[in-house]
Amino acid sequence: MKRRDADAGDARARTCDQRRADVLAQLVRAALATGEVGDGLWLGTEHGRLVAVQVTVPLTTLAGLSEEPGELAGYGPIPARVACELAAAGVWQWLGTDPVNGAVLSHGRTRYTPTHDLIEHVLLRDRTCKAPGCALPATRCDLDHVRAYASGGATCAGNLTPLCRKHHLIKHHGPFMVDQPEPGTLRWTSPTGNTTIVGPARVGPVHDPPGPDDPPF
Repeated sequence: MKRRDADAGDARARTCDQRRADVLAQLVRAALATGEVGDGLWLGTEHGRLVAVQVTVPLTTLAGLSEEPGELAGYGPIPARVACELAAAGVWQWLGTDPVNGAVLSHGRTRYTPTHDLIEHVLLRDRTCKAPGCALPATRCDLDHVRAYASGGATCAGNLTPLCRKHHLIKHHGPFMVDQPEPGTLRWTSPTGNTTIVGPARVGPVHDPPGPDDPPF
């Protein structure tokens, strides 16, 4: 890289640390594309998915109509400019969200083992374990049928949820009743009848509904 900078006219145009950062970025891009780190080492997989960098960007930001920030999974909000740059360099996947609560919308499947698309959908929608107070990332959780498949539960977004191994066992062998009244919302009912509701994760932007005096656009 130093030689290439020199051929371009200025070997001091960038520092050694900047060149090292470029090398690291190239290695990371190659690893994400192939799954191989090198020398027979492979990136880990969760739910059969290769490691991916997920950036959520509002459509209005991509269209240049707003400066709403994007969100880098595992990090948090990022400026609109950075989100657009990452989106332009990545592989796009359309993700429809509810403008009222920001939750991912649903689709369904009928076989026991969910498809990769369905797994991706549920993990993007729920983000963490759906037990009260548990923040373990969904990618490290079991993907559970809320109503058991053997009891007629469908393999669909409205009957799948991520649960960490501990809460997965509690759900199946503990005293709680668990149901999913709507996709992305889990209701835990104790033996005394008390309920705790874990609502959908906010993924997309949230907008206030228009008032009666607001213009239509």
